[in-house]
Amino acid sequence: MNGVSCKSQGKVMSVKRGLSVSFVLCILLMLSGAAFAKERSVIVGFRQKPGLSEKAMIRGTGGRVKRMFKHIPAIAADLSEEAVDRLKKNGQVAYVEEDGVFMAVEPAAGNEFINAWGVKHIGADAAHASGNRGTGIKIGIIDTGIDYTHEDLNDNYAGGWDFVFNDEDPFDDNPNSHGTHVAGIIAAEDNGIGVIGVAPEADIYAIKVLDGAGFGLLSWIIAGLEWAVNNHMDVVNLSLEGQHYQSLMEACDSAYNAGVLLVAAGGNTYGGNPRYPAAYGSVIAATATDAQDVKAYFSPVGSGVELSAPGLNILSTCSLTQQSCAGSGGYRVLSGTSQAAPHITGTAALLLSTDLQDVNGDGMINGIDVRPVLQSTAVDLGEPGRDATYGFGLVNASAAVLPPDVLQLTIVRNNGKPAADAETVTLGEGVNRISIVNNGLRRIKIDVYEDGVYHKALTSSYRFGRRQPQEVTFNMDAGIMNYDVTFTPFGKRGTSADIVISAE
Repeated sequence: MNGVSCKSQGKVMSVKRGLSVSFVLCILLMLSGAAFAKERSVIVGFRQKPGLSEKAMIRGTGGRVKRMFKHIPAIAADLSEEAVDRLKKNGQVAYVEEDGVFMAVEPAAGNEFINAWGVKHIGADAAHASGNRGTGIKIGIIDTGIDYTHEDLNDNYAGGWDFVFNDEDPFDDNPNSHGTHVAGIIAAEDNGIGVIGVAPEADIYAIKVLDGAGFGLLSWIIAGLEWAVNNHMDVVNLSLEGQHYQSLMEACDSAYNAGVLLVAAGGNTYGGNPRYPAAYGSVIAATATDAQDVKAYFSPVGSGVELSAPGLNILSTCSLTQQSCAGSGGYRVLSGTSQAAPHITGTAALLLSTDLQDVNGDGMINGIDVRPVLQSTAVDLGEPGRDATYGFGLVNASAAVLPPDVLQLTIVRNNGKPAADAETVTLGEGVNRISIVNNGLRRIKIDVYEDGVYHKALTSSYRFGRRQPQEVTFNMDAGIMNYDVTFTPFGKRGTSADIVISAE
């Protein structure tokens, strides 16, 4: 092979869909060895926005211009070693760097199939109960593509682009269904089947920059970010990782300054620093936690960690076109920071659906206004305040989305005695309005305590059934006292009720 490694990236040619781009690159390198070794795929950064003269400069060195970026002053090109050396000495050139390879954050090992839990754990169900489902928010998923035929994604899929094959068909051909799994966490539909996403009525766009093997060129990722800006995405999810590149940092900064909120997986670094692009200041770096809010064993640690989210044993959508999904009904469990990031992305979409304030005063409501709210409403974990393990803490959809005088909770019937599933809340002074939306429970008992003393006069019980109302609303006057109210569910396993409490 003339010393050429199959991990190297040479000239990308058009290939038949279904073959891994990285595999084809390897074959091309083996066939042409020394010829490819003389040419490098690079990003040339200029000190000012490049135009015709800069294109002519590259062509004058014998190079080939592959892409001119619009939002950063750079050009993707194929150049010889001699041409690279010449351009580095040119005063108009700020940098020349490899058109490096990024990869999907590979799922962590050691998973067991359990029911999905992340969406409820961050309080997204409470936001849904209030009517907020992320309707109309545009989310770009920069990944391996999306299986847009999946019954839990097809109604929310709104389009996209494939930068691997440079066409309008960004279908997910990854064996892990990486992009499809991410999409389900963000926006799986509320259709009574499978799972539900954090923002089940958001519009999702597949921006395919990773091939079937989960690898993609730096230039594809930059082009994907520019597509997101040009097509007015509100939020972009990047569950991928790689090294630092000046051009990538500039592309992320440009998108963020244009109002696009960027959320990225911190990488499964097993206690190492967050990877890029998550580690950039313009990007929210996501780390993963388990159901007990403990750092997942594969999660990164470092000052760049910004928010935590569920990432261990997450059930979501997968493509039935892939053998790994065969027999699963279109759903599978994966773990990783790739699964944590979309929980944050979906929460951002819910927040953008509210009457969000213009925090930075630029006259626009966008991702820049979302970020401080996500930080301030997160559930603090670990050391007080921001820390290197959990960042600002666990993303909290209910606290981020709901008014501070509104409390929402969901009670669920599990195994054991009903008392083990009871939830207790404290009502403030005055009149409180309580609304209950039943989801299959047979009965709910409501016990009231005043300073630890059982208040029999205010205790009640509501039965549900075919002939009984499935929604109940009533007022409870706490006077000048604070009441502790316990809601106990009765019914079959898996039945539940959503409860909304607001001050009148």
